[in-house]
Amino acid sequence: MATKKRFNSVDEDQTLWLLLEQTRNAIYKARELELEQYGLSVIQAGVMLVIDTMGGRTRPAEIARWLVREPHSISGLLTRMENNGLIQRVPDPERKNAVSIVLTEKGQNICGKVFVRESVRQILSVLDEDEHRQLERLLLNVRDRALKDRRTRNRPPFPSAD
Repeated sequence: MATKKRFNSVDEDQTLWLLLEQTRNAIYKARELELEQYGLSVIQAGVMLVIDTMGGRTRPAEIARWLVREPHSISGLLTRMENNGLIQRVPDPERKNAVSIVLTEKGQNICGKVFVRESVRQILSVLDEDEHRQLERLLLNVRDRALKDRRTRNRPPFPSAD
């Protein structure tokens, strides 16, 4: 029978943080392997999801907010995606001297395929419906507390605890 190993020098919060990090990395790796066939990274798929969710057009700052990233890191990512023909920067109809990000035809074609997320679905299948909702509530609470009073400009709009 396997025993649960506890590290004496690590407190319970540190243990939970490590568990969250291990879980995130394991899911990330599974998703990476799934996206490899499309030549996409996990973050690129995330950008495409945001654009699609926002009705097919959004601003770089909104992408950064949704993905809890700094705007400058999103800018470089968008440049690489544009060079790969996945997105296009177009003039923003609501703001002079600003751009919106839209998916190209190539990006739209890939979009439907990458949103399947079979790897994530398989991993989360270990949870029943009540556990799934409970985990979502707990993660929202932890995420929102982590973002409170930090240098993060805004809380991501989705998912929301409201």
